[in-house]
Amino acid sequence: MQRKKQNFIQGAVILMIASLVVKVIGAFFQIPLQNMIGGESSPAFGLFSAAYRIYTAMLVISTVGLPAALSKMVAEATACGREREVRRIVRVAAGIFVPVGVLATVVLFFGADTFAGWIKNPDARLAVMAIAPSVAMVAILSVFRGYYQGRANMVPTAVSQVIEAMGKLFAGLGLAYYAKQLGLDDPMVAALTVLGVTLGEVVAAGYMLVQAGITRRRSEPVHLLSDAVRPTRELAKTLLSLSIPITISSAVMSLTDLIDVALISARLQSPAVGMTAEAATTAYGIYTGNAVNFFNLPQTLITALAVSVLPTIASARAAQNFTKVSKTMATAMRLTMIITLPAGAGFLLLSGPILRMFYSEGTVLGGQLMAILGFAVPAVALVAITNAVLQAFGRIDLPLISMFLGALVKIFGDYVLIGMPELNIAGAPISTAVCYWLIALINLFHIGRLSHALPPLGKTAGRPFAATVGMGAATYLCHTVLLRVLDAAPGTVLDKLVTLASIAVAVVVYVVLLLLLHAVEREDVLLLPKGEKLANILHLK
Repeated sequence: MQRKKQNFIQGAVILMIASLVVKVIGAFFQIPLQNMIGGESSPAFGLFSAAYRIYTAMLVISTVGLPAALSKMVAEATACGREREVRRIVRVAAGIFVPVGVLATVVLFFGADTFAGWIKNPDARLAVMAIAPSVAMVAILSVFRGYYQGRANMVPTAVSQVIEAMGKLFAGLGLAYYAKQLGLDDPMVAALTVLGVTLGEVVAAGYMLVQAGITRRRSEPVHLLSDAVRPTRELAKTLLSLSIPITISSAVMSLTDLIDVALISARLQSPAVGMTAEAATTAYGIYTGNAVNFFNLPQTLITALAVSVLPTIASARAAQNFTKVSKTMATAMRLTMIITLPAGAGFLLLSGPILRMFYSEGTVLGGQLMAILGFAVPAVALVAITNAVLQAFGRIDLPLISMFLGALVKIFGDYVLIGMPELNIAGAPISTAVCYWLIALINLFHIGRLSHALPPLGKTAGRPFAATVGMGAATYLCHTVLLRVLDAAPGTVLDKLVTLASIAVAVVVYVVLLLLLHAVEREDVLLLPKGEKLANILHLK
C-alpha cells in the first residue's frame, strides 16, 4: 500500500520545523551544559568540543554524501516504476556504507590516542572513544534517510533528527550532571557528556529500523514485483559516483573553514595589521561566536528546502516531466529569495541590536561583521539550492568544481583582505560573501546551460527584492524613531524591546508587500499544508 506523497514544499516545511526544533533543543543543551561543566574556556567543555570536531570530520569522510545520492537514485527508480530496483538500491547502499561506518567507528575507537594527539589534546581520548559508535549509527540513519527522502517522505528524517537532539539533551546533560556529582575529572566528565550524543544516535537509528519494518510490512511482497532491476555492481558504481563527489564538495568547504582558523589569526598578527595574539583570538572569537552563529540560522531552512528539491527534480526528470522540473526549480529559487533577502537585510540593519539581545560583549564588532555577512546570506542559500538542482540533473561534477573555485577565492580573499589594516577581521566576511556569490553565479550559469532557461529574474528575485527594500525602510524608520522617542540606551531592556518591535514591524510590512507585489502566488500557497484554506484567507487568485 503506497502512502500519498508529500509535494516538495510540504516536505521542506516538515524538515524546516524539525530543524528549528533541533536548534531550540540545541540551545537548551548548550547553555545548561556550559553552566554545569564550565564555559568555552573550561577544560571539560574544550575536550567535549575537540571530540565533537573529530567526530564531525569522520562523518564528512564516511557518510555525508549518501542521503543525497541515495535519494536521487530512489526517486528516479520510483518515477520509472522500478520497485524491485528501489529495494536493491537500498540494500547496496547499506552493504557499502554501513560497513564503512562500522570501520570508521573501529578506527576512531581504537585510534583515539592518535586522533587526540593530532589536535594536541591527549586528554580528549576518552571523549573520542565515547563518541566513536555514533559514526556507525549515522551510517544506518543515512541509508534510511536517503530512502525516505527519495520516496518524498520527510517525516522519518525529521523525527530522527529531533530524537538525536533530544537524546543529546537528556542523556548528555544527565550524564554530565552525574559526572559532576561524583566529582570525576575533566576527561571523564567530557566523555560521559559526549556519550549522550552517541545514545541519541542509537535511539534515532532504532527508530529508523522500526519505521523501516513498518514500511516493509505495508509494501507489496517482492514476488509480486516484476519490473527489471539493474545489476548490483552497476548500482554500486552509480551510487559511489554520486556520493563521493558530494562528499568531496562538503569536505572542500569544511577544509576551508579549518584553514580559516589558522589563516585569520595569522594574518591579524602579521606586521601589516599588528594585532597581539590575544587580540586576534578575541576578534576571531567574536566573528565566529557572534556573527557566524547567526549567519548559519537562515541556511538551516534553505538546507531543508534543498533536501526536498533534489529527489523531486530527479524523479520528474526520470519521468520525462520537464514542465515539473522547470516549475519546481522556479518555485524553489523564488522561495529561497523570499526567505533569505529579508534575512540578509535584517543582518544589515539590525545586526548590533540583535546581538545585544543575546550577548553583553563584542556586540559592536560582532554587529559590524554580521552586517557584512548579510550580503552573503542569499548567496549561501542559492549555493545550497543550485547544488541540489545540479545533483538532480546528474551533474555531480559541476558543484564540486564551483565549490573548489569558491574555496580558493575564500582563502586568497582572507589572505589579502585581512592583511589590510583598514579592514583586518572585516576581510573575513567580505571574502565569504565574494566566495559564495561566485559559486552561486557559476552554478546558475550551468543550470541555465543545461535547462536552456533560468526562472524569470523579475518574478524570482525582483519582486522579493522590492518587498525587502520596502521592509528595510520601514524597519530602519521604526527602530530609529523608537530609540529616540524612548531614549533607550544600548543593552537595556528597553533597547531589546525596541529591537523586537522593529522585527515585528519588518515581518508585517514584508508579508503585506509580498502580497501586494504578487511575489507569492496562489499555486505556491496551495503546495503548503492546508494551502487552499490559507490561499482563500489571503484572497489569492
